[in-house]
Amino acid sequence: MSHHLDSPLARQDPRLNITDQYVFDGPGTTVLIMNVRTSLAGDATPLGFHDEGRYEFKIDFLSTGTEALTFRLVFDAEQNYRVYRLTGAEAADDAVTGAEIAQGRSGVATSGEGGIRVWAGRAAEPFSLDLRQLGAIGQIVQHGQPADPRPPADVASTFDGATVSSIVLEIPHSDPVLSPGREIRVWSVAKLATDAGGWRQINRAGLPMIWPIFRDHDSEVSSHANETQPAEDRDRYGKATEELIRETVRRLGTTSRPEAYAATVVQRLFPDTLPYVVGTAAAFSFAGFNGRRLGDNAPEVMFSLVTNSAISTGLTPARTSDEFPFVIPAAAR
Repeated sequence: MSHHLDSPLARQDPRLNITDQYVFDGPGTTVLIMNVRTSLAGDATPLGFHDEGRYEFKIDFLSTGTEALTFRLVFDAEQNYRVYRLTGAEAADDAVTGAEIAQGRSGVATSGEGGIRVWAGRAAEPFSLDLRQLGAIGQIVQHGQPADPRPPADVASTFDGATVSSIVLEIPHSDPVLSPGREIRVWSVAKLATDAGGWRQINRAGLPMIWPIFRDHDSEVSSHANETQPAEDRDRYGKATEELIRETVRRLGTTSRPEAYAATVVQRLFPDTLPYVVGTAAAFSFAGFNGRRLGDNAPEVMFSLVTNSAISTGLTPARTSDEFPFVIPAAAR
């Protein structure tokens, strides 16, 4: 689970629970994907997107963890949506509406201002992992207990056959700020309207696998972390995460300098945002993070990084597409 059902707060309504985020290169474009509402959450809530929620892609140009550009999607009860663009100081302001750049309906591809393309709807889950392996990694990292980090002999993805509600936003390189060569950092948030007229952040996601590896998903700490901002990550979570990594590699004996290794990894992990250089070939790998493609094996990368040893998941990537909307619509499986 890259980010699935990561806290009690997020589990209250799976439509606001972000399961994964992807950022990669399309044909002359940058593609942003946010997935929510895994079918593994059950049938207690309806499918689709919350009509009192907001789904936002946040983009930072200075690696500070503070957004300078936001793409916001809002849905109505019939699953019609509108897309807004907010820039500068307005990008972080919940009270500002922003400029409408597209509108459409779930399940139907649409084009908008400046050549953007949008698709939202039910799609096949692109993420693969046997959660038994994640459980073993959790024993090693969070609890300091011995466990076998390798995939089970009868390995099978827990997510085979699952679906997600997917938001796909494709932005051309002609965009005035998302032009080739621009270094960006991206994260996604889901918010819910409050009775007082404001907005509460329910979930956020940047890098894959950080939350399930380093946090107890049943704790209120996880819920609180979902309400914070990336700019606060290093101060709030850096020390504790560094300690977990240091003790993990020390026990495993995978480095002679666990303190230095842990400090280096934490510098890569925080703020919890996904880095990408616009116009380059995206790859989420042990060597470095540059976006994340739908087929990238994020669990292998993150398991290997936190243990400083090569760990395979024993799984092949789920099926995806090279053409817009890149995810596989659920009806087309």
